Amino acid sequence: MRIGIIGLGHVGSTIAYTLVLQKMVDELVLIDSNQAKVDAESIELLDTAQNIKHNVTILMDYQNLASADFVIFSAGDITIFENADSDRLAELKVTAKIVEDVAPKLKKSGFSGKIISITNPCDVIALYLTKLTGFAENQVIATGTVIDTDRLINITRRQAVMMIGEHGNSQVAVNHVSKADEMAGRATGWQIYQVKKHTAFGIASTTLRILKAMTGNSNEVLNVSCYDPAKGCYYGWPSMFDGKKFIRQNLELTPEEELSFIKSIETIKQNYQSIEVL
Repeated sequence: MRIGIIGLGHVGSTIAYTLVLQKMVDELVLIDSNQAKVDAESIELLDTAQNIKHNVTILMDYQNLASADFVIFSAGDITIFENADSDRLAELKVTAKIVEDVAPKLKKSGFSGKIISITNPCDVIALYLTKLTGFAENQVIATGTVIDTDRLINITRRQAVMMIGEHGNSQVAVNHVSKADEMAGRATGWQIYQVKKHTAFGIASTTLRILKAMTGNSNEVLNVSCYDPAKGCYYGWPSMFDGKKFIRQNLELTPEEELSFIKSIETIKQNYQSIEVL
């Protein structure tokens, strides 16, 4: 399997390492604006492959994405939060420009596989990628609220809970979750960032989990972010991969959860519309 990774910061490089370590990939296409970083990561990944006796070919440049099965979009600049706290719109100012640079190159490469977008705000960026590449909406997904659901499960110690909607401050906890636990779930990523100045392990394993669901027959339900034509945006919702695309599953919400979910959708759409004035 050939997988491309665009953006080799903390997240992209951790995903590359995880894919090699798990022997999930035969060919990696590594792309970053910092070519020296690509070269250094390539050396380390080949060292890793040698240690685990796994043959992996590392390629570079967009032209090698033509035959890739997946592209993982993880480009960004985490340092913006040093001055912007948890402002997703501050991040969007940077990541929207990155999409504008990457999208035409990705389209020109002839890539026709699936895109898993991690770059935040991931629901907004997934839609912007779709619009600028001209790819079909079901060709692009985002990691959504999979990681947020994991965090909420860890907090509540209940497997039935989940987060839906925006991967951001408006995300909604469902299945009888207290407001305190919901707020704690929303804050977990920032809690990690305050100490490490990035997050990587959780989202890397989330990406691996999504890839396994898309390449195997696990029938696992994951809260990935998929496009909803009725709402005109991407958002996290429990979904199952049918071999071609993710299909949303039925989920009953309480009136309070439904109201919060509607507000979350409005937040995603407002953030997308803000790209025009950034």
